[in-house]
Amino acid sequence: MRGARALSSLCIALVAAGVAKSSASDARDDRAAVAAAGSEPSAKPATKIGGDLRALYEAYREAQSRGVDFHAANRTWPVVEDRVAIDATAAGDPRALEADLAGLGLRNPAAFERIVSGQLPISTIPALDTLDTLAFARAAARGQAPGGSRAPSP
Repeated sequence: MRGARALSSLCIALVAAGVAKSSASDARDDRAAVAAAGSEPSAKPATKIGGDLRALYEAYREAQSRGVDFHAANRTWPVVEDRVAIDATAAGDPRALEADLAGLGLRNPAAFERIVSGQLPISTIPALDTLDTLAFARAAARGQAPGGSRAPSP
């Protein structure tokens, strides 16, 4: 019985040592990855722009570089001519965000609590990352225009 208990204790000690070594190695790897990325794990996202808006801008830029008119291939993008309907979340005062978005060419603004919506020129999407008043922006839900009215279909 004493031998079984000693063997059991030895196994637990070996497993614990392996876990501790693995955890230390993982922590070192995590710190190295964070250092390589240049940010802390709890840091804010690298961009304030939603993936849908980034993809839309890339498609728009591609059309511009080829010298052709842009037509949204993705029917879920709420695009009217060269503008996209957005919902932008204010980092603080929504009126300050609305003013900054107006400076980028936002049309038909509407605000509710911390959300500012409107039609933004697609060409200005990258500039959203520079706004201190913006927490996050994404394409508005298809079928709703700013203010809740039905959006026209392209």
